[in-house]
Amino acid sequence: MGLSWTDVVRATTLGPAVFEVAPVHRQRVRDWLATQDLPHAVQRDVHAPTVEGWALLDGGVTAVSGYGLTSLPHGVRVLGFAALRFLLAGLGVEGPAEPFPAERPVDLAELDRRHRATARDSPEVREQAELLTVCRDAVLLRWVAATLFQEAMAAPAPAAPPQPPDRRPDESTVEMRPVDPAALVSAESTPPGGSRR
Repeated sequence: MGLSWTDVVRATTLGPAVFEVAPVHRQRVRDWLATQDLPHAVQRDVHAPTVEGWALLDGGVTAVSGYGLTSLPHGVRVLGFAALRFLLAGLGVEGPAEPFPAERPVDLAELDRRHRATARDSPEVREQAELLTVCRDAVLLRWVAATLFQEAMAAPAPAAPPQPPDRRPDESTVEMRPVDPAALVSAESTPPGGSRR
């Protein structure tokens, strides 16, 4: 029997889309992040713990470690529903069958397409990684999570995939109705100049 997603992460009270990685899976998550070539930022302060941030889809992953004053326990957290589902799929763990409250369901193929389409060096994605590094305490983590969640909800919903046409490729797209040949013939004779008035 494989792992359940609840063995790897648990929901927190820090925001609608904030999940804490179980201590036994933190290194596994870090190893997966290292293989993804994600935008990564680190913030080190003298009297605060080190905070790392990896930008991923609608949020990312943040890791708090080291020593310093903080109201946030050390650990690894995932922010964003799409980021969570993509991370779980990358780890080979099946995500929740039902969407979370306030989650916009997106299939894994679309998440993978979005991930591949993200330019690692774009200013927006670098800024997202740097934003994740301010999560050094619970208040800032809540603020960052709320900001990223609002941005994700404000983004337009993905367009539905194009539907295949319900006609054969060799069929005309113009509807042809049968025409009575008598309607094409005029009862008037054509004058010698070739046009009628």
